[in-house]
Amino acid sequence: MTRTTPASDPATVGTLLSWRLVAAGRLVRTMADARLSTQAGGAPALGALLRLVDNDGISQAELARRQRVEAPSMCRMIDRLEREGLVARERDLGDRRVIRVRITPDGRATAEAGRDAVADLEARAFATLTIEERQTLADLLGRVLDGLPDTGAAP
Repeated sequence: MTRTTPASDPATVGTLLSWRLVAAGRLVRTMADARLSTQAGGAPALGALLRLVDNDGISQAELARRQRVEAPSMCRMIDRLEREGLVARERDLGDRRVIRVRITPDGRATAEAGRDAVADLEARAFATLTIEERQTLADLLGRVLDGLPDTGAAP
């Protein structure tokens, strides 16, 4: 099968960058869900825990923004993680309207175990790319994400 470049035939669904991105994302997400289904609410929750490892105590609203999800979705995820003892909420001392999220020792251990699983997943998902190509892809996708609304709403 001959693959065309996105610029050579934009009318064909298979050559649209957005379709390729969605298809690749869906397939990687399926792999992640299968691999991480038994860990702390799956891939989305692991993403939140990994962000908290790096930014413990950020606000719940900021965590939602960084995860690019709506605030109510993040609230429900934090509810589950809190019930599992992986995070704790606390009111900000300077602004009682702000809720900060802290990762617990159990949450940190879960995140580290998940980080190992994600490293394995990335190695498998991107095995056909060189290190340089992975970095280029990461840079390009970062630029695409920077140009999109935080929660996927229409610009």
